[in-house]
Amino acid sequence: MKTKLNIAILIFSVPFLLMGCNKVLDKTNLSAVGPDQVWSDVNVATAYLNQIYAALMPGNTSGSGNDTDEGVAYQKQTNSWFRGTATFDSRNSFGAYSNIRTINILLANIDKAAFSQADRDKIKGQALFWRAWAYHSLVSNYGGVPLILDAQMPTTDLTTLQKPRNKTSECVTQILKDLDAATALLPDAFTDNDLGRVDKGIAMAFKGRVLLFYASPLFNGLGGIATWQKAYDANKAAKDFLDTRGKGLYSPYSRIWDDKLNKEVVMVRRYNYPQAVYFQGGLMPLNWSKDDVGYDRPSLELANAFPMKDGSTWESQSRSYDTLFMNRDDRFYANIYYNGSPNQYLKGMRDDKTYLWTYFTSITNYNGNTGLEGVHNSVTQDPLWSNSSFYRIKAIDKTVDKGTVYNAAVDWIEIRYAEVLMNYGECANETGNTGTALDVLKLIRARAGVLPGATGNYGITAQLQADIRSVYQKERFIEFCFEGKRLNDLRRWKMFGYLRSLPQRHGIAVLLKPGQSDVSPMSDINVVWNKFTTTVIPTDAVDIAIKDQYYIYGIPKSILDRNPLFKQNNNWGGDFDPLQ
Repeated sequence: MKTKLNIAILIFSVPFLLMGCNKVLDKTNLSAVGPDQVWSDVNVATAYLNQIYAALMPGNTSGSGNDTDEGVAYQKQTNSWFRGTATFDSRNSFGAYSNIRTINILLANIDKAAFSQADRDKIKGQALFWRAWAYHSLVSNYGGVPLILDAQMPTTDLTTLQKPRNKTSECVTQILKDLDAATALLPDAFTDNDLGRVDKGIAMAFKGRVLLFYASPLFNGLGGIATWQKAYDANKAAKDFLDTRGKGLYSPYSRIWDDKLNKEVVMVRRYNYPQAVYFQGGLMPLNWSKDDVGYDRPSLELANAFPMKDGSTWESQSRSYDTLFMNRDDRFYANIYYNGSPNQYLKGMRDDKTYLWTYFTSITNYNGNTGLEGVHNSVTQDPLWSNSSFYRIKAIDKTVDKGTVYNAAVDWIEIRYAEVLMNYGECANETGNTGTALDVLKLIRARAGVLPGATGNYGITAQLQADIRSVYQKERFIEFCFEGKRLNDLRRWKMFGYLRSLPQRHGIAVLLKPGQSDVSPMSDINVVWNKFTTTVIPTDAVDIAIKDQYYIYGIPKSILDRNPLFKQNNNWGGDFDPLQ
């Protein structure tokens, strides 16, 4: 997969644009390939399949934190969703139908392909998985959509292409059917150049994710299609299978994204320089980056959520934000860069022999229109393109600098073993198996370096189902921060009321005390921490006013105009019920 499924993909024509890739120096001229040849040569058919991977395999979720309570913008900004001013035109994911058509063409032809049955099965299994993936991306956002399972042919009579919406329950039934069929066809694992392709374990893990989502309060099981018991069974089956394949929690947590293809990796988009790279500038401090700022700056809400080293919560006693960084669990230090953190996670920091210092020497306005106003310290020249004083560490390429910021090549782990494990534990709790749910939480915390304590409970005091549910909600917040999961978690748990209660996201202003001199570039923050004062500041332009209406997105007007049979959701003024 490293050479076949990265982004360096050859392009050729059939009746539509196709992508494929082989080894970098093993390029075949595919410009004249006709449709009949696609299904007569396994290599060309695989290249067709690679187009689907290129279109649907997720990559690094740069900026997703800005749209949740995980992160804040570089200046005071609040998006239309958080302001409560979004419309049904504010989100449009219906480009997925183009990918679905590509998949349907493959599925219509693969059974009569001229190559071996084993190769046909592998390609078909991967295609079925991706169709389930594409439909879930639509249904989880909008509710039921037209189920199109055959490739619609081009026509001048567009009315023949118009289909009414299927019920959400019907769509989820088909998604699960495709995943079961894919699981039956896929190999236990791919090897060598095919490492990273969708295998049996990935299909099983994704089925567990799908059932967890629809079993949760938002869709409430869809009348029995996605019960908590079904979600538990699917996630347990995925976990048990992955266990047999040697998968598990990888230690230390801080190395999950650096040590490629470690045992925690279940589903991954692979990158490598120079064939498959991407831009990370917006995630990094401007001192060692360029061309973009302000994505995924951790919020104080996220920083607060990490347990202390003994497993207790930050809020369990009165604490000073001057010592926010002391005695936290390992995940805090692997995700949150704070003023003077002794973690030189960037090549530029190492080259300059410095840490990143986010403090100000004077502050004239703690609540300016764009954020903090004052004089930033001279040790780190970055004018603090972080409205919270924090920076993201997770999945940052530690080898890039200002000159190579477009060449990031950290693999993107879309599904980790930890997710499968926590999905299993959450479902166990919801089916009354609180003991298993607690055991899972202890495993997650033990890997994070939390001390077991005298009772061996890793700081977890919850015993009742409702209390354990709350622990899972907070534990997922920190374990999977900046992995693109938070918004869907808040939606499926119906927790927009929590966002409104904040009522803003927050950061901290770090100020050098009067009479204190600047630190040196590599001063020990554990020694110089008392040179600063820390003040909590709001980071949004306005208070959060996200509406419960936004749990299910509205159908964009452009989609409704093209297909009069496509009805609007009832939470957006239409008569289609997306919760059935």
